[in-house]
Amino acid sequence: MLKQVLSIFTIIIFTTTSLSYGQQAVFDFQDINLNKEVVLLEGIWQIEYGQLLSAKEIRELDSAVFVEVPHTWTGMEFRGEKLPSTGYATYYAKIIINGELENLALNGKVQSTNYKIYINGKEIGEVGKLGTSAETAEPDYRNEIFKIPNSDTLEIVIQISNFHYRKGGMSRPPELAENNLLHEERSQNISLSFFLIGSIFFMGLYHLGSNLFRTRNKMNTYFALVCLFTILRALSVNEYLLIDYLNFPWWLSTRIELISFYLIFAFTIRFIYYLFPQFIPKFFASVPYYIGVSASIITLFTPIVYNSNLVPIMQVVTVIIGTAILYYIFKASLKGNREIIIALIGFVLLFTVTVIEILIHQSQIVGDMVFALGIFFYLFSHVIILANRQNQTYIKNQDLSLALQQSNQRLEKTVDERTKEINERNKELLQNNEELKRIHDEKNGLIHVLAHDLKSPLNNNKGLIQLIKMPKNLTEEQQDYLSKLEKSNGQGVQLIEDLLQLYRIESQQKPEIEAINVETYFDELIQKHEDNAKLKSINFKKEIKAEKKGFHTDQDKLQRIMDNLISNALKFSYENSIVHITAIQAENHLLIEVKDEGMGILKEEQPKIFHKFQKMSNKPTAGESTSGLGLSIVKTLVEQLEGSIEFESEPRKGTTFRVKLSDLA
Repeated sequence: MLKQVLSIFTIIIFTTTSLSYGQQAVFDFQDINLNKEVVLLEGIWQIEYGQLLSAKEIRELDSAVFVEVPHTWTGMEFRGEKLPSTGYATYYAKIIINGELENLALNGKVQSTNYKIYINGKEIGEVGKLGTSAETAEPDYRNEIFKIPNSDTLEIVIQISNFHYRKGGMSRPPELAENNLLHEERSQNISLSFFLIGSIFFMGLYHLGSNLFRTRNKMNTYFALVCLFTILRALSVNEYLLIDYLNFPWWLSTRIELISFYLIFAFTIRFIYYLFPQFIPKFFASVPYYIGVSASIITLFTPIVYNSNLVPIMQVVTVIIGTAILYYIFKASLKGNREIIIALIGFVLLFTVTVIEILIHQSQIVGDMVFALGIFFYLFSHVIILANRQNQTYIKNQDLSLALQQSNQRLEKTVDERTKEINERNKELLQNNEELKRIHDEKNGLIHVLAHDLKSPLNNNKGLIQLIKMPKNLTEEQQDYLSKLEKSNGQGVQLIEDLLQLYRIESQQKPEIEAINVETYFDELIQKHEDNAKLKSINFKKEIKAEKKGFHTDQDKLQRIMDNLISNALKFSYENSIVHITAIQAENHLLIEVKDEGMGILKEEQPKIFHKFQKMSNKPTAGESTSGLGLSIVKTLVEQLEGSIEFESEPRKGTTFRVKLSDLA
């Protein structure tokens, strides 16, 4: 299908105007009131290529060649030769009018690419500069209105030259009418152009501005770009406002005309894809877009006489792509979607005026404002679609806002209920906590009283046992029983001491801070435990690094920490092993490490070693007693001194405790 369309439009575009030989170039307007009606001088004109002749000279030629205007000589057969796009020629026609008409004028229209007009042998005007070479000719596009002499017969000679565009000739038929009527017609065209330009400008500005106040929308951006380049094209064609009002040179205005055509094509395709991505293939968002952009770049940097040859190629591409998009939109519109039906109507209009514009550009038909009006209504159709979408979005947002408001109200009610429930539970928890605190305090007080009361009889028992052991007549069995009784009594005393110590620790939270000399302190501490170490042939290996300044901490609490850690290390170490003690004072911290080579702690028991009354599976190596409170006391004291404790242990290889204390100065 696309190949057939390509073939048809290639034929339309590249077919040259047929020639007529031996016909007189005469226009009879005697019955037309030129004071009220504008006539186009389209029809049969005499042409002579390669010569700039007067009316008399062209009439006296041995053989006359006639063409139908609008006309370009590019590619035509003239006296046995195929003409190029460049060159110069003379067009001639005789006009018969009512001799009583006065104040007539001729709108020479735009010709490719400059011309000079003679009427009855008198030059009445020139647009650009007529020349016989690229050096002497100057192109220009203007719709100039020239007053003509009063006469019932007008012999019109239009000499045209072109050395700067891809085609030359009388591409627009001149207009003949009363002078004021022609000026009024041109003023109306200019007013309509400005109206369309202003309308399209505000369409584009609105959609471009909408991107500034919300998430960037590619569809709005491409729509704004289509509007921008439509405005530029409207300014560079028809009445050529860029040249007339802004004094743009011909080459700049023409480049804008061509580039705007290519980019309108590129951005329109992109816009349509983002408008209907659900049924327009992604192919149309890329390949045609890059074709249009590439053509624009080529046009920007190459001479117009060469790059203007891209125009017919891009016209064919436009028709092919437009036909394909029209097919997709039509197919989707069969489902009855209102937006797509509006888009179909708009695109049919755009496609139609695009074809008309192509035919006008190829000098097949006459028309000026058709494309501008068509693309205005096409853009307006999409404004309707976008406005409808925004309206639907607004309605949806309103519904969502209402639903959210209702949901928030339900949520607030639920939160209030939950808050009330949580407050009641918190109140119960506070009461329970107060009760637990009271019970805990009573329990601690009871333990303290019991421990204190039990300590006295146990100490008395210790004295009685010593008295019983004094006589020498005790049997070996009696001595054994007394030793076991003494050991059991000692374990009870130790347990009571630990309980009393734990009670005092928990009761006295605030440390009593004083400065200690780290090196002296640890030397004395290790010396205190050497007697117990010798009982199992255990040696101490120490590493003490202290700063000159003292370390501020609670000396009593630190001593209890170290006594428990060293005592544990000795209890669970094998004979003839080593206990490593490290103390390093660095900056505002004291790093302590106690490492033994003993039994270690089973992996499954390691998480609970700091719990109260926890006795491990591994027992002291020499049968020493343990209360299960030592490490719990250590952890409590470390936390009171704003420190931390950690350990690592491997069964039968030993355990290492690391304590980090902060300087409390």
